[in-house]
Amino acid sequence: MKKYLLVSIIAVGMIVMSLASVQAADKGFKFGYIDLQKVMALSAQGQVAKGKMQAKQEELRGILQKKQAEISVMKEELERQGMMLSAEKRKEKESDYQKKVRDFKIFVSDSEKDMKAMEGEFLKKMLKDLEAVTSEFGKNGNYQLILEKRSGIIFAEDSKDVTDALIKAYDKWAATNVKK
Repeated sequence: MKKYLLVSIIAVGMIVMSLASVQAADKGFKFGYIDLQKVMALSAQGQVAKGKMQAKQEELRGILQKKQAEISVMKEELERQGMMLSAEKRKEKESDYQKKVRDFKIFVSDSEKDMKAMEGEFLKKMLKDLEAVTSEFGKNGNYQLILEKRSGIIFAEDSKDVTDALIKAYDKWAATNVKK
């Protein structure tokens, strides 16, 4: 998803830049650029998303450690009692152990998928919100063009970086428009 987003941003940026060079001859042309990664990292909504992701990771880490400890205990018991158990009982315990290991691997895989899905949801929502905020910000600031820093910009003056102003606008917008 990130790769598709990046390719789309670059393609749009290149098209817009070619159009911008024609329009730049106009006297009142005003453009800026934003650093999307910085907005994601430093905005209030980005911090909320990061906090939720970290909380979920900690929760999953605790569950994983507990499951891993259970598997270790089962393995130690199997090794310790192995020779004293009947063949049937040993086979049953080995089967239980293997099932526990398989379940653990599935849980790890599912947890990774859940975290990626959660990250994707946060990213999608933030990008949708940022689109609205950037549009409003651009109109209010009389910008004809606002680009993303990584969308093919090779050079732009630092004075054209409107990231910090956009973060403030996004935080203000989120305070009134995002349900807590």
